[in-house]
Amino acid sequence: MSCRCDRALDRAVQLAQEWEAELIAAYVIDPAETRQFRFDRTPASWRRLPSPVDRMKWRLKRDLGTAADTIRILVEEGEPAEVLLSMAAREGCDLIVTGIARDETLGRMFLGNTVNRLVRGSPAPVLVVHDRAVRHYRDIVVGTDFSEASLQALLLTAQFFPAAALTLFHGYDVPFSGYLDEQDFKRDLGAMEKELGTKFLADDRVDSRLRDRTDVVIEHGSPERLLSDYVEDQHVDLTVIGSHGRGALFDALIGSTAKNLIETLEGDLLIVHYNPKE
Repeated sequence: MSCRCDRALDRAVQLAQEWEAELIAAYVIDPAETRQFRFDRTPASWRRLPSPVDRMKWRLKRDLGTAADTIRILVEEGEPAEVLLSMAAREGCDLIVTGIARDETLGRMFLGNTVNRLVRGSPAPVLVVHDRAVRHYRDIVVGTDFSEASLQALLLTAQFFPAAALTLFHGYDVPFSGYLDEQDFKRDLGAMEKELGTKFLADDRVDSRLRDRTDVVIEHGSPERLLSDYVEDQHVDLTVIGSHGRGALFDALIGSTAKNLIETLEGDLLIVHYNPKE
């Protein structure tokens, strides 16, 4: 219920209206962070003590107006990430939308513990919202390593956003590339881009409409830096990453370097979990 969640809430409302989906506002009371009064806890005679549910309804009504009337509210107590994952599983949620923490000293975004655990533990996609919901997601880039997880991320993105322009983006490092002939390197890179992109989009699950609206971009260099630069340069609204829990791409983006990516990435980030056993 803090201001850092406002953008995620606004985006969730916009998506729920766009998809005609049910929106659940989940609020978890963390006992570890609840204020404990050491002295007189008797309320003033004029103060009415609302229940957590009533208080949340009042806050949503104040912030969203009539849009709050269509939101179902769940309030539970416990460790936030654990309870939120349990709520999402119990309610059969198709998407988790969350804001991101802010370091007030440094004035920068960072991946908080709750969001980190949501990303790692949720079988449902997790949308991490940075930006204000000023428009629909129109330009979307899907980070790919041409794996099954990346393909599932592309297919889900196409399903969620059928009118958006899509770009498959692959960044990679070539050892000792400085010693390679520049012209040969560019020629080989172009050939590889065409071959990999064609093969990836030739999968039977990719229909002709999706193929026609998907571009492929392959660049040499640090994947995190290239992706961040591309998103900013092309004014991308949403970046999508497919994860299979422990793969190299997931570890690179959600592991030790994840904080750099999420702190510096322009726009919002959707993480799509892929479990080959499902």
